[in-house]
Amino acid sequence: MRESGFTLVEVMIAVAISSIIIAGVFGILIVSNRSLEAAHIKMNLEEGPREALFKIAQEIRQTAWHKIDTLAEADDKGVERADTIKFVVPVPAPDAASLVDASFTPKWACNIQYLRDTGTNQIIRISEDLTTLEKKRAILCNNITSLGFSRTLDSPGLITITAQAQKTLADGRLIPETPLTITVQAEARNP
Repeated sequence: MRESGFTLVEVMIAVAISSIIIAGVFGILIVSNRSLEAAHIKMNLEEGPREALFKIAQEIRQTAWHKIDTLAEADDKGVERADTIKFVVPVPAPDAASLVDASFTPKWACNIQYLRDTGTNQIIRISEDLTTLEKKRAILCNNITSLGFSRTLDSPGLITITAQAQKTLADGRLIPETPLTITVQAEARNP
């Protein structure tokens, strides 16, 4: 009578094959997890800068073209470019009588500046109340690799805002490999 069972060689082969299958499954899970993480980071990178540029555009629409500081010397094509912008916004009062003076000129209330902090890669908003001279600083967005403002001499009230976003992970990977570029235009509407 012969006993049935597995030999040591058969058990070793079964363990080796199982190990290869398990390693393959874990490899697939790791790659899937990295892809999911990259997609989530990319989605956040699209949302943050888009909201920040929308906020900047809203405030630019409240100012007058002549209340925007000169961005820089115009190039040979008549385009001014800078990585920061400064302008003045009017009084944010719900009462129409307090928004303009006797000659219907807006009452200006705050100096506003937008810039990219190169140390932290954040879009920063700095506001200064013109009556109290109180300054406030706010962070609008993270992971910004560049921020630019431009306008042409032909249309000084139309500002083009461009931001690029990219995140560097702890392992050195860049998400996405090339920075996302988001562009918004805003026209200064006050007289």
